[in-house]
Amino acid sequence: MSNKNQYNVLVDMEDGAAYTQPTTIESDGLEFQAPPSASTGVPNFYNAEQQSTPGGLGKPIWSVDYYTRFFDVDTSQVVERCLKSLYPVGDFAEDTLNHQPDLYGPFWIATTVVFAVFVCSSLAGSLAAYIAGVEHLYDFRQLSYAVFVVYTYSFVCPILVWASTKYFGCQPSLLEIVDYYGYGLTVWIPVSVTRKREKLAKQMAEKKLDRSSYVNQTPFRFAERNFKSRYPPPDFSQVIYPTIDCCPNGLEPVQLVHDLRSLTPLFGVIDEVWEQRSRQAFILKELPGLIIIPNPFTPEAQRHLIQQCLSEYPKAPNTSNLHTHYDIPPTGLWPLYEREQTGTIPMNDPSYYIQRKRHTNKKQNDSYSDSDDDDDDNNTEDKGESKKVEKRTLAIPLKACDDNFKPNMDVPKPDPPAADTVPLLPTSDLIRRLRWITLGYHYHWPTKTYHLDRRYPVPDTVNSLVTSVVQAIEGIGDQAKTWKNTYRGDDYHPEAGVVNYYQYKDALMGHVDRSELNTEAPLISIR
Repeated sequence: MSNKNQYNVLVDMEDGAAYTQPTTIESDGLEFQAPPSASTGVPNFYNAEQQSTPGGLGKPIWSVDYYTRFFDVDTSQVVERCLKSLYPVGDFAEDTLNHQPDLYGPFWIATTVVFAVFVCSSLAGSLAAYIAGVEHLYDFRQLSYAVFVVYTYSFVCPILVWASTKYFGCQPSLLEIVDYYGYGLTVWIPVSVTRKREKLAKQMAEKKLDRSSYVNQTPFRFAERNFKSRYPPPDFSQVIYPTIDCCPNGLEPVQLVHDLRSLTPLFGVIDEVWEQRSRQAFILKELPGLIIIPNPFTPEAQRHLIQQCLSEYPKAPNTSNLHTHYDIPPTGLWPLYEREQTGTIPMNDPSYYIQRKRHTNKKQNDSYSDSDDDDDDNNTEDKGESKKVEKRTLAIPLKACDDNFKPNMDVPKPDPPAADTVPLLPTSDLIRRLRWITLGYHYHWPTKTYHLDRRYPVPDTVNSLVTSVVQAIEGIGDQAKTWKNTYRGDDYHPEAGVVNYYQYKDALMGHVDRSELNTEAPLISIR
């Protein structure tokens, strides 16, 4: 070694010492370390006195750099401290903070609480005002109140606690106390949201029970609002489901006269499970005359019936809700839908889009307007409102659920005009807008009556299904003998029907059918 170098470690190898490893420096893990050169100025990292100090130390307390070290945390640390504040077990300062408190978590948690309280309060107030039918004005003073209360609790209270404990001779850490209060606010984020939801649910429940708060509050609409409400959740305790051991006070079991699957194969094949309940039916005690037959279809029979509803029944001469606005082909939409799904019809093909019907003007639809006179400049606003009300009243008379409703077959039944705002859609989108199809006598929805001059044959499948049901319920009545079905199955001939189509989340609303001229014949509903 030259005079400019020196050893970091000196090892004295005495004679006779027990040393079994090879006497090489590399095998002993010994290394020679050169001291720093005075000319290069490279620091000696093995000297603790020359190591750099953490950021912020030595800075004045009023400078921003002093507080940077208290925000030097990562997401995992903040999340862990938030979770530990929700489940306070052990020493929070020792086990969680590791005596390294931060200001990042307390500041943003307090800010989040302020935001959650103000937003949820404003949202609940606006919804409550909407329910009550009054105008809602946002009060931004609530934001100031929330800022004052939350930040006072998060930062002023810890200072007071620290000062009082300091006065009694303790040596607390101010930042650790700030972390106790700041991270302790984590639980108030979900609590503030939950409390506002509970308040809103209570207001909506009170409104739902108040029948006078709705314009249309018939028993059917009241039941519909109950089962579709989210706040509060619907009450299913009074729901009647036709099973053998369910609702003994609501349903009365009866026996069918015939086995439905033996009358027609459209219900499916007979198996052992079906034989045990082949003639099972129920009567609703509160509604005399209603007979419920639990699902008599096999899965294969259900798929066949659904296929018929999509491919066969929409064909001409049957009409649907789409015929008013679109030029539906005589074969229906299903053949075009299949071609579109298999990719055999290009987008530039004219049949890819179902063409819209032309919008007819007012004079071509005189039946739907209250006057043949054209509007002039002298019409006042009140007169225009009166015309709108009269037009709506003429197109939609009393609802069929009203007790005073009576079907009047002599009223004019003009076809509704095509709308000029319907979009041009491909078959795959248009078929999802299919809502109903009329079979047999066409139904006129505005007047709730039938077109007696538009009668077409009912499909054989529908005819066979409903005729079998009428034959199976011959002579059924309740045990108290308050009513009995006396209609003979051989006398039943279906003349009209409606096929309803539903998408996901759609529901079949309860209704009263008073449009039938023959009130003695059974009305069959397959659902």
